[in-house]
Amino acid sequence: MGLILGSAATAQPPGEALKLLFSDAADVTEPWGKLHFGATPLQKVRACEDPGFVPACCLPQPDGAWSVYGQVFVSGPAEGSSTWKLVHATTRDGSRFDNVETVFESEPGPWTPHLGLAYNPVAREFLALKLRVDDNGFGYRAYFSPDGRSWTEHPHNPLFYDCDSMGLFWSPVAGRFICSSKTLQPFVKHLQDHGGTHPQNQNDQLRDRRVIAIRSSPDGRQWEPTDSLMDVWNRLGTYKPLPTEQMLTPDDQDPPDMEFYRGIGFWYHDRSYMVVLNYAASPLAPRKHGPQLDTEWWLSRDGLRWERPCRDVNALGDTFPGVYCITHNPMVIDGQLLFHFGSQLLGMKADRISYVGARANAEFSTVPFQMPPGDLCLNAAVPSPERSFAGAQAYVMAAVVGEDGQVVPGFEAEKCVVQNADQIALPLRWGDKSARELAGRKIRLRFHIRSANIYAVTSQ
Repeated sequence: MGLILGSAATAQPPGEALKLLFSDAADVTEPWGKLHFGATPLQKVRACEDPGFVPACCLPQPDGAWSVYGQVFVSGPAEGSSTWKLVHATTRDGSRFDNVETVFESEPGPWTPHLGLAYNPVAREFLALKLRVDDNGFGYRAYFSPDGRSWTEHPHNPLFYDCDSMGLFWSPVAGRFICSSKTLQPFVKHLQDHGGTHPQNQNDQLRDRRVIAIRSSPDGRQWEPTDSLMDVWNRLGTYKPLPTEQMLTPDDQDPPDMEFYRGIGFWYHDRSYMVVLNYAASPLAPRKHGPQLDTEWWLSRDGLRWERPCRDVNALGDTFPGVYCITHNPMVIDGQLLFHFGSQLLGMKADRISYVGARANAEFSTVPFQMPPGDLCLNAAVPSPERSFAGAQAYVMAAVVGEDGQVVPGFEAEKCVVQNADQIALPLRWGDKSARELAGRKIRLRFHIRSANIYAVTSQ
């Protein structure tokens, strides 16, 4: 399932400050030379205290703090006796959590540790999805809250059935909750592992492979598609996979034994990213669960249709396989993008998930935008991290182009040259001139780059 691209991407959502991100060809116009698009692996930022819960949803607050919802899961001593509770806390640094309080607690039951939690700003309502096991498999159960404190279970649970992994976030472009569920697709595997056997194949050679289903809902109650993966273990003989068009599956660029084990996404400014855990069976573990393969950054403009522009980047970097997936959307604190995992913080510099770069000389223009009243700032690495040896040759040059396609006098590229810089908010200056002189005008930036990565353009 691929992303359908129409006209050039919108420069900024209404009411938000200018931020141009660079992920794929939709973010650039009039390219020359050989550009490439990449992604940044997460890395360990620092050690921190374990708060005793797993964060699931982080929301920025007006005072600079972050409101964090998470889960405490307790595996019971007997089958069907596990419990879970939702907690709320606040943090200012991503490491220390204050005012931890329990806002919901379950009864004992056959729960799994998986939780998805997101906020619908239109309805001003929280949605939590939780998995509970019955004879059909993993039932996706919904809980709602108007304030994050008082929670009510949906009277028609479960919503649907699928496999034991999921991610959940709100897409403002689609105006819908997006649920990424692991599901199963009938597939002849070259190497068999512990996956379920298709009921119509008696010689046990057809094994399901793990892929991802994208479901969406405007309110968390009515979902599309409505189909369930029934009886994941084939205990009742009612196995029913989703239609192929409702799955995100490996393609001919992937290894033939690739599977998608888990995908957890989040909305970031004007697009969504997803960390996907890849899997492949192994002959070193015959008929058993094989090792996880690696991780990957996926991209979507609406949360419904996904592209994979950075297949060669292990999204979790050196923290994998100890960290095998994220559990929440990032917190942006002190110029860093942070993910919490137990007793450590993972992350990178702000706005640096994806980038456009060039090995040799190349050029491109941004999508058009209305110049804001402040200065323009560049988020870039010159030289790029993978070409640290190229400091003497690396550069970024920027010109301002008007609606007529011509360079605005005084804003020529040779007057704005960046070398030997690695900053997230480098002011763009043309001699003693600032683009704030052009406030209100529709413009583009024309970049010339070599051995450099450009991650974002913002305004101050």
